[in-house]
Amino acid sequence: MKRMIMGTVFLIAGIAHFLKPGKFTGITPGFMPFKTFIVYLTGLLEFVFGVLLFLDRTRNWQLNGMQKFLWTVFPANVYMYTHQEKLGLEKYPKWALLGRLPLQQLMVDMLEDMKKQQ
Repeated sequence: MKRMIMGTVFLIAGIAHFLKPGKFTGITPGFMPFKTFIVYLTGLLEFVFGVLLFLDRTRNWQLNGMQKFLWTVFPANVYMYTHQEKLGLEKYPKWALLGRLPLQQLMVDMLEDMKKQQ
């Protein structure tokens, strides 16, 4: 079940990077170079992660990579919360943007559980 949930999350997020790249470049912190490239690269990685999880073809090193990836993109979630108005995200309640932060840990924990089951 965790594989399906995580696979779905990664697939949807990955596809969204390609359908709406401007939204993702907008939430990329200002200090990051090559924003468009980063958006497409992270979208591709998320898509591949989703496929691997659905096919149940992951190894521990891949799950480790997914965990590291989640922490790598974590600053974008913090940036969304701390720069809500600047990014034009007023339509989202502040608590929803804040709620994304612990969600990252939950996803890392789910991947950790998958590693233990292998």
